[in-house]
Amino acid sequence: MRKIAKTIIMSQKSFLLPYKFKKVGMCMFIPFCAICLWCLFSGELEFGYMQWPCISFCLQELFDDNTSWLAITTTDPINEIGMLGLLISMCFIALSEEKDEDEMTAQIRMRSFMFSFWVMAAILAFSILFVYGIRFMEFAFIAVFLVFLIYIIKFNFAMRRIRREGR
Repeated sequence: MRKIAKTIIMSQKSFLLPYKFKKVGMCMFIPFCAICLWCLFSGELEFGYMQWPCISFCLQELFDDNTSWLAITTTDPINEIGMLGLLISMCFIALSEEKDEDEMTAQIRMRSFMFSFWVMAAILAFSILFVYGIRFMEFAFIAVFLVFLIYIIKFNFAMRRIRREGR
């Protein structure tokens, strides 16, 4: 743990993680993505195997007007673990250096970020106008990770194209 913290502090000049974090992120992505997809499409947000007490901020029960700003509630932590793991794995993939990181890679990285934010803004505007009810909430769940996914795809395609032209 101390070695990871030292690595993160050492790489703060470029705000990118070392390349080995990309591999770790790719290994983490598959199981956490599977958990999130299961929670999203199964209709069940919890596995039901375990219930843990946890602190909740701004808890409002369904069909109840009483809002508690700080409360202890019980929940199955699988969906939270899945979403947090997916977020961390996508951060590791998106924010890790390439083996051959240079100024051109930084330019491609910036363009890919801008592309992903513009595409996500267009998708979000479309969904705000045309998607309603619980389907919008499902989209909001997906949208958190969609920015990362669009960036990762765009960046890797651009890097692949540059590497092919360089050969």
